[in-house]
Amino acid sequence: MVAVQAAARNMIARGSGSILLTGGGFGLQPHPDFLSLSIGKAGIRALAQGIFEPFREKGVHVATVTVAGLVMNSKDANAVAEQFWQLHSQPAGSWQVETVYTPAG
Repeated sequence: MVAVQAAARNMIARGSGSILLTGGGFGLQPHPDFLSLSIGKAGIRALAQGIFEPFREKGVHVATVTVAGLVMNSKDANAVAEQFWQLHSQPAGSWQVETVYTPAG
C-alpha cells in the first residue's frame, strides 16, 4: 500500500499511469494450510478493488493479475507478463480491475 501511494502521487499529478499488482489464487480460495499467504493475497485484491474507482477518476489505472496456480516455466511466465501488458494497454473506457490467469496443467 505504501508503494502504491508513493507511485500514485506523480501519476495522479500528470493524470495518467498504471499501477499493476500481482495477486494469487489463495486470494480467491483461501487454503487452511496457507492462511497467512491467503490473507495477504486477499488484501492485494481488496486494495486494487478499493482504489480502482477513485484512481480511475484521476486517470490512473489500478489492476491486479491474479495468478491462480503455479508458474513453472517460461511459457507461463510469458503468459502472465502478457496479462499485465493487456491491462496496461486497455483504453481508459475499458479498464478492468482484475484478470485471473490459470496456468495449464
